[in-house]
Amino acid sequence: MSSSNDQRLSEAQECLKRADNHLKTSLIKLKLKPDFDSAAMEYERAAVCYKNANEQGLCKDTYLKAADCHASNRNMFHAAKAKENAAVVARDMGDTLSAILYYEQACDLYAESGTMDTAAMTIDKAAKWMEMADPEKSIAFYKKGLAFVQQTDRSRMAGDFLTRITKLNLKLERYTEAAASVEEEIEKYMEVKEAGRVGQLTTALCLIWLANGDPIAAKRAYGKALKLTGFEHSEDGLACASIISNFESGDDDAFQASLCRPTLRAMDNEYLRLMKKIKIEDEFSNMNISKPVQNENAKFDESQKAPPNEEAVIRCPEPVAVPVVADELVREIHAAPVPTKVESDEDEDDLK
Repeated sequence: MSSSNDQRLSEAQECLKRADNHLKTSLIKLKLKPDFDSAAMEYERAAVCYKNANEQGLCKDTYLKAADCHASNRNMFHAAKAKENAAVVARDMGDTLSAILYYEQACDLYAESGTMDTAAMTIDKAAKWMEMADPEKSIAFYKKGLAFVQQTDRSRMAGDFLTRITKLNLKLERYTEAAASVEEEIEKYMEVKEAGRVGQLTTALCLIWLANGDPIAAKRAYGKALKLTGFEHSEDGLACASIISNFESGDDDAFQASLCRPTLRAMDNEYLRLMKKIKIEDEFSNMNISKPVQNENAKFDESQKAPPNEEAVIRCPEPVAVPVVADELVREIHAAPVPTKVESDEDEDDLK
């Protein structure tokens, strides 16, 4: 095995020597400019030899040299291909930062060469790999890919990019950004009047807005989908109406029961995880107000109690201002003059 690797390394060295010779100029040989094309070819052969010899670092560096030669020769497509090969090697080495950099450069070079399809597919591969390692960077790659596919007819790839952006934002609990990507996807499907997919996406959008604590936005999304014929009485339409109404009612038990509808349970795992997070909290916890506590030291007569239609006393932290009608009523009762015994005697004399 060692002799085999030595042979490959020796072959790589020969390729590098030939590449260097191609880059040299000579007045005697009337070679006035470097032969970048031949040099790039030799560098790529050397990179393959290094890869077979398990010399990943040398392989990566040699691919970068080949990319520089192609770029100097204004052959942007092959320069992008060499950069992509260097990114793959860096990825296998565990050098994430270098891999991301080379993938970005490869995509830009593909776009510069006019091959938007290849640029989008390269971004797709890079972004899928980065979903676990760096979700933020993966989202940035997918957004960049959207710009590329919008210049082509790959509408299906654009929808896939938007779906992946949504799922990554849900994973990061960035619900506003997730809702924005779903809305963009809904608009694309509404243009082609694909009611089934619009219904599924509207259900997902309603769940995202409810998870964000915004039932008004959820109702707005539901109302927009009602413009499509048949949505209101479809399974998705009924599910949206159910979860929104139960969420607004404040009944968590009814809301959790509405989440058990078959349409909702059949959604992707990201939405199933999202549904587990949506809870309707107690009224007082939502208002950040403590429940009224009865003061045992305050004992009033029946005449001192506030009328039943008056507002209840609610103790709350500053700066929330809550009217304390009962306390004012108590102060008025204590401030009222109380008839004395002397006055009573005078009244009795007058009567006599």
